[in-house]
Amino acid sequence: MSNQNQGFTSTILKLRFMFHEYYKSNPDSVEVPEKVHNREFGVQSWEWNWFCPKRKVRDESGRETTTGCGQSGTSLSSVKSCPNCGSDDIQATTWRRHVGYLNHDELIHDLVSVAPHSIYHSAAFYRIPVARNMSEKEWFGAELVFDIDADHLDLPCAKEHDAWRCNTETCHETGTGTHPESCPSCGGKSFGTRKWVCEKCLLEAKKHTVKLYDEFIINDFGFDPESIQLNYSGHRGYHLRVQDPRVYKLDSNGRIQIVHYIMGLGLNTEKVIVNQGGVNRVPDRVFPGWAGKLANAIIEFVRNIDSYSGTERWVRPLRKGKASALEGLLRNPPILSKEAKDIGLKSWQEIAEKAAEFYGGEIDRPVTHDIHRVIRLIGSLNGKTGFSVSKLTRDTIDDFDPFHDAVALNNGQMKVKFLRRSPGVPRFRIGDETYGPFHGESVELPTAAAVFALCKGVAIIE
Repeated sequence: MSNQNQGFTSTILKLRFMFHEYYKSNPDSVEVPEKVHNREFGVQSWEWNWFCPKRKVRDESGRETTTGCGQSGTSLSSVKSCPNCGSDDIQATTWRRHVGYLNHDELIHDLVSVAPHSIYHSAAFYRIPVARNMSEKEWFGAELVFDIDADHLDLPCAKEHDAWRCNTETCHETGTGTHPESCPSCGGKSFGTRKWVCEKCLLEAKKHTVKLYDEFIINDFGFDPESIQLNYSGHRGYHLRVQDPRVYKLDSNGRIQIVHYIMGLGLNTEKVIVNQGGVNRVPDRVFPGWAGKLANAIIEFVRNIDSYSGTERWVRPLRKGKASALEGLLRNPPILSKEAKDIGLKSWQEIAEKAAEFYGGEIDRPVTHDIHRVIRLIGSLNGKTGFSVSKLTRDTIDDFDPFHDAVALNNGQMKVKFLRRSPGVPRFRIGDETYGPFHGESVELPTAAAVFALCKGVAIIE
C-alpha cells in the first residue's frame, strides 16, 4: 500500500473514531424527529459495501459462461472491480436504506456504534418504514421541506473556489468553477469535482432562507411560526420544514404548485401590470401575494439590468432609462414611468415576469416535491465538513455563523498533509482564524480546521 493510500485509510478511521466519540459524549445533541417510529432512515457509512453477483451469460458464440464470484465485503476506498475475481460487474455503495428506529435510545445506540459519515431521515411518515419497497411502506403523509443550497445559487465565488479535474487517465487537466462540457486538453467527458464552501456562499444561502421564511411561508401562506423548523445543513445551506398537519397529505403535484409560486414561475403579469388613465401601473405594495411583491421585484431587476444577459427588445431602453424607471417604482403607490422611453405596456409585462423569476425564492425543487425525500438529522455531524447540523429559529438565524457556531470537533491539534493538487486549497476560516491557502504542505492545525480539511478530502492524516 502506498503512503498516500495508507494516509487515506488512516484518515477515514480517524474521522470515524472522532464521530464515534462525539455521539458517545453528546447523545442529547441529536434531535429525534417527531413520530420517529414512522420514519425511514438512510445511513451513509465511511466504508464501501460491495457485492460481486455470480451470473450465467452467453458469449457471442452462444456458449454459456459464468461471471462474478458471489463474494461480498467492505472497503475503505471506492471499489471498481471485485477484489476476489476481478469482475467489473460489481455493486458497491456506502448507503444503508430502509432503516428504522423505535425511539431515541435505539437511534443513539446506532449512531455511537456505526459513527456514520452522514445520517438522514424521511420527511414522510410510513406505517412500515423498514419495508424494502416504497409500495410496501404505506405512506400516510410528509412534512413540507425546503432545501436552500449555495450550490444552486450560481454564485460568483464558486468560480473562484470550486474546482474540477479531468478523469481521463492520461490527462488530469484541472480548472476552477464548474467543469466544461468536455476537457479543453483531451476532449474527455468525465470529471471529478470539488465543491467548496465559503462565507459568501453561506451568507447568500441564509438571505434566501430568510426571504423564504418571511415573505412566503409566514406572509403569503400564513403558517404558524411554531410549526416551522429551521436548521443549518452542516455544509452549503439551510433547511426549512413545515410541520403542519394541513400539508402532510399534499401529493407531489400540490407541492410542485407551491414551488412554482415561491419561485415566481408562471405569473400572469397581463392581469397585474395594466394601463390606468394613460399610466402604466404596477400594484401597490399593500396587496397580498405576488401582486404586492412585483414593484420590489422589478426594482431589484432594474438595478441589476446592466449585468442581465438577455437580448429582449426592452433591455437597451431599460438600461438607458434606468434612473427614471427606478424613480417611478420607488413611489408610493409605484408607477411605471413614461420617462423610461420606448418601454410600452407589453414590455413592462415581460419585464415583470422576468423580474418575478429573479426575485422568487431559490430552492432545490426536487427536494420539496418529492414526498419520499430524506433530509439530514438535526444534531448529527456532516461528513463533508465535520460541522453539526444545527437547529435554528427565526430569532437566531440572523446572527448564526456556521464557521463558528456549527463547529463540533475542536479539542487539541492535528497534523495533516494537504494534497498536492492544482489549483490548491483556498483560504478558509474556522472560528476567528483564517487558514491557507495550501499547496501540498504538512501543517499542524487546530482540530476543527484539520477536520474540515480532512472531511473535504483535500488533506490526509500526516
